[in-house]
Amino acid sequence: MRTLTVEQKEQLANHIAKKPIKYIELYNELYDHYASSYENGEETFEEIIAELDEHFQYQKVKTINANLLKKTKKSVNEIYWSEFKNSWRWPQILTTLGFLSLGFFIIEYLPIKVVMWSVVIPMLVFNAGIFLYGLYLSRRKEFGSKKFKSAHLDASQFYLSYTTSIFNLAILLPVIAGDPDTSGIHFFEQVPLIVLFFMIVFFTSSIIGLKVFKSKIRVQYL
Repeated sequence: MRTLTVEQKEQLANHIAKKPIKYIELYNELYDHYASSYENGEETFEEIIAELDEHFQYQKVKTINANLLKKTKKSVNEIYWSEFKNSWRWPQILTTLGFLSLGFFIIEYLPIKVVMWSVVIPMLVFNAGIFLYGLYLSRRKEFGSKKFKSAHLDASQFYLSYTTSIFNLAILLPVIAGDPDTSGIHFFEQVPLIVLFFMIVFFTSSIIGLKVFKSKIRVQYL
C-alpha cells in the first residue's frame, strides 16, 4: 500500500482547506477520504485529486457543510438527554439523591458565608473555566492554510453556556424577587430550597454538559 509523502500531505492539506468547509470534522473526513483513496488506489496523486474533486464539487461540499452542524447537534442532544435520564435510573439515582441530600445539608445548616466561599465561588470559577477551555480549543483548529470551527464544540457549547444562565439567574434571583431593602444573603437564608434547586440544576447540568463536551461523537458527514 502506498503512503503519502510529506510534500503530498502538505499539498493535500492546503487543497482541502480551499474548499468551502467551516468545520474541522468535515475537513478531517475529507482529508482522510482523499488520502485513503490514494493509498489504496493505483492512479497518480494528481489523478486521485482530480477524480474526487469532480465528486466533491463546490456546491456538494457546501450542502454537506450546511448539514454537518445539524447532524452534530442532534447527536449531542441525544447524548445529553440519555445522560440526564440515566442520572435518575438505578444505580445512578443513588448518586443523584446523594448530591441532593448533600446540597440540602449545605444550604440548610452551614452559614451562608461558608456556602458562598466553599460552593458558590468555586462553581463560578468552574463555570468560567469551562468557557475558557472552549475558547482554547477553538483556537487550535488550524489545518492546511485555514482555521476551522469545531461542529462538536458549537453543538455542545449550548449546554455549557446553559449552566452559566442558571448560575446567573440564581445570583440575580434575590434582586428580581426580593425586597429592595432586603439583602441577597437574607433571601438565601429565608428560602434555602430555591437556592438548593438552582445549585442542583447547575451542578447536574454542568456534569452532563462536560460529559457531552468530552464525548466521542461519530457522525458520518460524507
